[in-house]
Amino acid sequence: MATVEATFVQGNTAPDIVAQLHDVLTPTIPLNLTTATSVKFQMRKPDDQWFQVDATAVITNAAQGLVSYSWGPNDLGVDGEYDTQWEVHWNDGKVQTVAEPNRILVRRR
Repeated sequence: MATVEATFVQGNTAPDIVAQLHDVLTPTIPLNLTTATSVKFQMRKPDDQWFQVDATAVITNAAQGLVSYSWGPNDLGVDGEYDTQWEVHWNDGKVQTVAEPNRILVRRR
């Protein structure tokens, strides 16, 4: 069973979810995003095939691999546990899903 790393409240749109991305091959070094064209935040229930959230995130500091995602009005609409991940799109057309998914909890109001 995955460990819950953050808890959010059902129906809320704050706080944003933030992360520092790391390459799976060098997990102690921030992933330099200066040549990334975009980053997506993805979220789904652990047993689901489809993402409930699959949306563009903001790169807040490319050199340090810092990203954030602002919740949409329905993103946290259903309580439960979710797996989240970040997908980097590079300027050479390659796509990289960063490391292992993180588990979050959306608790009832």
